[in-house]
Amino acid sequence: MKNILYFFGIIIFVASCKIDNYAPPNAMLSGKLIDNETNEAIENGGVNGGAIIQIYEGNSPQPVLTNSYPDGHFVNSALFSGNYKIVAVGAFKMVGDTIRTAIAGNTSLDIKVIPNVRLKATLQDRNGTTATVKVEYSKVFDDQTLNQLAVVWSIIDNPNMFSSFEGGQKIENVSSQGLTSGEMIFTITGLSAGKKYYFRAMGQTSAPGNYYNYSATIKP
Repeated sequence: MKNILYFFGIIIFVASCKIDNYAPPNAMLSGKLIDNETNEAIENGGVNGGAIIQIYEGNSPQPVLTNSYPDGHFVNSALFSGNYKIVAVGAFKMVGDTIRTAIAGNTSLDIKVIPNVRLKATLQDRNGTTATVKVEYSKVFDDQTLNQLAVVWSIIDNPNMFSSFEGGQKIENVSSQGLTSGEMIFTITGLSAGKKYYFRAMGQTSAPGNYYNYSATIKP
């Protein structure tokens, strides 16, 4: 009886191997999110509320989701060769609603977008436990309100709103001020003297999705 059960087990195993023997993915898509005006990469929160690349194969209504890295580049190496529709979602508007492209082998694609707010952070002073950061901002779309300006800091690179290891955020709610462009000074206190910190500016508008725009990181 045991030999019979063992025999049938082998048959089932072999049959299942034949059924699951599909060809593996053979294509990769990589690229960057690029500001259509400045040609600079779009900084974002990465896996923590950052930009998402939606990749639709053929006419499929279900996308493959790929997170952008904080510096704006993205990679998906588990695709099959074919025709795709690409949609980027984040703190920006795409230049055009979608991109249609063939993907085969190693395909590179830069996605042009317009950010909701452009940001630049400058470390003006660091003295022991205190740092002063200047944030320059410029809201892009007239139909959006600038709701928040902020600085986030951490002892690791690319701090963001939702992850700031041994750091924090200082947020100014500015929705009632009608700001469009200018600069704001942030004084950060409570730092550990002698420890290196990374700083980034953040901004959020009234655009759907509650996404944050980020500046490039100030590196120690």
